[in-house]
Parts: sequence; C-alpha cells; structure tokens
Amino acid sequence: MDEIISLVNGAKPEIVITKEMEVPASAVEQFPSSVRLLCEAGTGYNNIPVAAARQRGILVCNIPTYSNESVAHMVITYILSFSAAMFDQARLLHNNDRSNFYSSFQHPIYEVTGKTLGMIGGSGTIGTCVADIAIPLGMKILISSRSKTLPPGHKYENHPNVQVAPMDDVFRYSDFVSINCPLNQETRHLVGERELRWMKPNAFLINTARGAIINEKELIKCLKEGVIAGAGLDTQEVEPPLEDSELWRLPNVFMTPHIGWRRLETRQRLIDKTAQNINAFIQGNPINIVNK
Repeated sequence: MDEIISLVNGAKPEIVITKEMEVPASAVEQFPSSVRLLCEAGTGYNNIPVAAARQRGILVCNIPTYSNESVAHMVITYILSFSAAMFDQARLLHNNDRSNFYSSFQHPIYEVTGKTLGMIGGSGTIGTCVADIAIPLGMKILISSRSKTLPPGHKYENHPNVQVAPMDDVFRYSDFVSINCPLNQETRHLVGERELRWMKPNAFLINTARGAIINEKELIKCLKEGVIAGAGLDTQEVEPPLEDSELWRLPNVFMTPHIGWRRLETRQRLIDKTAQNINAFIQGNPINIVNK
C-alpha cells in the first residue's frame, strides 16, 4: 500500500491505471486531490474500493468486454481436455510412463456431445460466449438463476438446448460446472463442500472467474475424497497459490496461471480499450463507469 500511495502522491496524476492490484480504501483516501479517474485495466473490479473512490469524487471505470471470447475459449479448452483425459496422459508421459500406448487405456475418455455444461453466472456476456461454442459441440446448457428465467431478450431465452435451473440442480445434473460470475460479497465462497457434494462423482469443476468464489479448503477436502472427478482452475484464491498449498500436489487438480485473458490479441484489445476509456474521460464523456 505504501508503494501505491508514494507513486500516486509523487506524480499527482489525474488518472490512475491499475491491473488486478489490490487498492485498499485507506490508500484511496490518501490520494491527492488531482486524481479524478481510477481505471481498472480488466473486467473485475473487486480489488477497487468503489465506495471510497466515490466519496473522494473519483470515477472508477473498467474494461468489461475485452476478454469474453478468450475466457470462453479457456472454459472449452478445459472441457475438451478433461473429456479426452489429456492432462492425465500428459502427466504419464512426463513421468516416462508409456503404458497407455501398450496396455489397456487407464483413463475414461468420452465425447462431449450430449453432455451437460452447467454455468454459475452463465447469463452474462462471458457465459453467453461459452454457450456459443458449447452448443455447436452438441452440449446441453444449464444456467443457474434464482428467478428460473433468463433476462428478457437474452440470446438463448428460447433455445431448446438451454435451460435455467436453481443452483443446486445445476450442480446435481451437470457433467461440467463452469464458474462465470463476478466476485463480490454475495459470491465469495459461493461454492463449497455442500455444492460439491451435489455433483456427480465423474463431473468436473472449472473456474475461470475469480478464485475466491470457491472455498479452496473445502474444494481440496472434496478432491482428496474423490467427491468429484477433478477441477480445472485458471484462477485461485491466492495467485499463485502458496508454496505449501495442496493444490500443487493433488493429481485431480489442473491449474493454469490465470491465462484466460492473456492471449496476444486479448492483451492488445485491453490496451486499446483502456486508451478508449482514458480518451473518453479527457473528452468529458467517461465510459464504463462502475461507481456513478
């Protein structure tokens, strides 16, 4: 925090740009009066104290759509890899174990056609992009919703392969469950042991959203007990996980270092849209404001 305050107070800028950096409210309270815009160079802004910024008269904006397709591709990559046991096969070869080539195949592999993809937060823009890819693969889509309906005019409101259900049913009946909701007070640790025990023992959990949406301690417990087949985690509660985290060692956990948004084209789009945010602010017509 001291470094943030030192940098901002030293430069006395009008605009501060952050990228997935925790900015405490106490830091914003010490920003110089010159700061008028705080731009999060990303979609999620749970790391920004929007209320504290509002009290200081500082606008907060984000980049809401730059990585939709890229994150959706990450979800599908995990699904296809799990269905073909790609991670398990790669691990065997890495350990110089070629038994899969010479004896009975050791891991179940199957088509994704006809399988059910459950989405927590699936009615949003990223969830819709995931459905755009999964439906042509022949998958059925189950989206969690308290109201049991999609927003009026939603792209898949009347699609025969898309259904809406309470969250417990999404966990119970899905072969893959993808987390696509934002992190906030309501969704922190939304998924824990109770939800995981609803899942099929051969189902997989995928998180490309925010790590803290899952209670990692309870996830680890369930994975060790074989409650579910495995988890694909592009995000974790602490990134990277602590050195002694059991996530590193569990054979049914497959992690990537939050790369859903990091594809070359996606990063260029992020830079371009950040520049658009700043230019719009300078012109007096700020866009993508999250704390009006």
